[in-house]
Amino acid sequence: MQVAKVGEEETESTRSSASRLQLNGSLIISLALLLAIFLAIHLRLDAHYDFGTFYYAAHMVIDGSRHALYDRGVQSAFQIRYHRPQDMVFRNPPFALLPLLPLAKLPMAVAFSLWTAVSFALLFASLKVLQDETNIFYGNWPILLSLAFAPVLAVFLHGQFSLVVVASYSVAYALWRRGRLALGGAVLAIATIKFQLVIGFIAVLMLRRRGRELAGFACGSAVLLLISIWMVGVPSLLSYPAFVLHGDLPISELPHMANWEGLLTINGMNHPALLVGLSLGTIAWAAWAWKDLDRGFAAATLAAMLVSLHLTPQDISLALVPFYLCIKAGILPRHRVPAFVIPVIATTMAMVMVEVPLAFLAIPLATALCWIGTEPLKKSSGAENTPSYALSSPELRPNA
Repeated sequence: MQVAKVGEEETESTRSSASRLQLNGSLIISLALLLAIFLAIHLRLDAHYDFGTFYYAAHMVIDGSRHALYDRGVQSAFQIRYHRPQDMVFRNPPFALLPLLPLAKLPMAVAFSLWTAVSFALLFASLKVLQDETNIFYGNWPILLSLAFAPVLAVFLHGQFSLVVVASYSVAYALWRRGRLALGGAVLAIATIKFQLVIGFIAVLMLRRRGRELAGFACGSAVLLLISIWMVGVPSLLSYPAFVLHGDLPISELPHMANWEGLLTINGMNHPALLVGLSLGTIAWAAWAWKDLDRGFAAATLAAMLVSLHLTPQDISLALVPFYLCIKAGILPRHRVPAFVIPVIATTMAMVMVEVPLAFLAIPLATALCWIGTEPLKKSSGAENTPSYALSSPELRPNA
């Protein structure tokens, strides 16, 4: 009997190992082919993609114009030098350029290829972390299907920073699940590379009075602030808020922002009072829905997307995080995942191809947020399934 039990455990272990995400030869070859395709497309249409903007901004830093990084006139001069459209302006914080500074010394095609390889690594690492933390295994299908998901595909074509945000959220979740709350908050600060995608999340943490997570986030943000000051100086950094707030946002971007602002805009209802009311209600609902880490993290992530000041189509890739957490929490039953994933991939791709405004995706994002808050909380089947984060949370302790 004991031998049979050991045999069953070994078989289960082998099956689990085989179903994990693995960087094997087949996956490497597939990613290499995709890299070649992305590079070919980028060489032909690079003026329409964002990487060139990051490339010229990195040159502003290394070519002696770092103190004028947020001077519109100086940016225009570099746009002309590197053949960039005038409406493609660098609006990220200075530290976002750190990984691109060494790449900017290379020809743009080589720099884009290396950054694409880094983006592949970020996607793989994020999915690996989410897989290991949620015990949801589908072999290499998640990374292959993610690359067919239009927002993720757009990240690679544009050379965007969105997967840095996905990785930051994923690692922060993993650390919080292990009870390393301050460190997780510090890692979440990396998501301020697109600060608009983390403001709503921090607001939810404040309503939940998550002191250690917020302290970690503040420390991480302080380090990034010091790095930014070192890169461009205090005067340039002080000009950054006005540059972002008063910079002209291409009106063509609004219908493709899958947040409240985008949805209200395409319906002719983008009034400040309505936008603020919706945003405050969304944050309050996400805070109320925080019954445990999985639900709370998923709800806060969706809320952060909906209330974001600016949400590019690529930023919708952040939805990968609440997708995994909803499966783990039982909100999305595992046996229904294929029936859910395939229509989502097909629908988003079709929307891009026929140019349907992506702002309509705010509706399913808001529906998912409501679903998380209304789905009954399922009891844990055992102590080993209880996240250490839950045990360290005062409002979740028995008899607290």
